[in-house]
Amino acid sequence: MSGSLDFSRIAHWIIAGAVFAALVSGFAMTRSDAFSLTLLQAHIAFGAVAGLFSLIRVLSWVARGAPARIYPVSSRIQALVSSAVHAALRLVPLALLASGVGMIALSGSFPEIAAGTFSGLAVFETLPPRNLHHAAASLLLGLLGLHIAAALWHWRSRIRSVTS
Repeated sequence: MSGSLDFSRIAHWIIAGAVFAALVSGFAMTRSDAFSLTLLQAHIAFGAVAGLFSLIRVLSWVARGAPARIYPVSSRIQALVSSAVHAALRLVPLALLASGVGMIALSGSFPEIAAGTFSGLAVFETLPPRNLHHAAASLLLGLLGLHIAAALWHWRSRIRSVTS
C-alpha cells in the first residue's frame, strides 16, 4: 500500500464514523422535545471532524488526483452513478460544515456553546444556512444508503467470484 492509499483509507473511515455520529446526534437533537447542550456540542465536534477531514481529502484529491476504483464498473451508467455519488459524498460534508459554521457565526452563539450556557436551538430557526444544513443532512443520509448498498453488492460479487 502506498502512503496516499493509506491516508485515503484512514480518512474514509474517520469521515464515515464522524458523519454517522454527526447525523445521529443531529437528527436526535432536532427530533427531541428537550434540548441537550451535550448533544449539540457532540454534534458540532463530530461535524467539524467530518467536514475538516473531508476538506483535507478533497484537497489531496485535487493535488494528487482521485484514487483508483477499488471495484471495476460493468457499464457506463454504473460508472456515471458511482462518480456522481462519490463526488456528492466528497462535497456534501463540506456544505454541512459551511452551513453549520454559518449558523454558529450568524447567531454569535459559539461563546455560549463553548461555555456550556447555550439554552436552545431557537436562535438557529430563522437563519438562512439552517435549511441548507437540514437538506444536506437528508441528502447525505440518502447518499450513505446508496454507498453502503453498492459496497455490499460489490463485496457480495467479490465473494461469489472467489468461491465460484
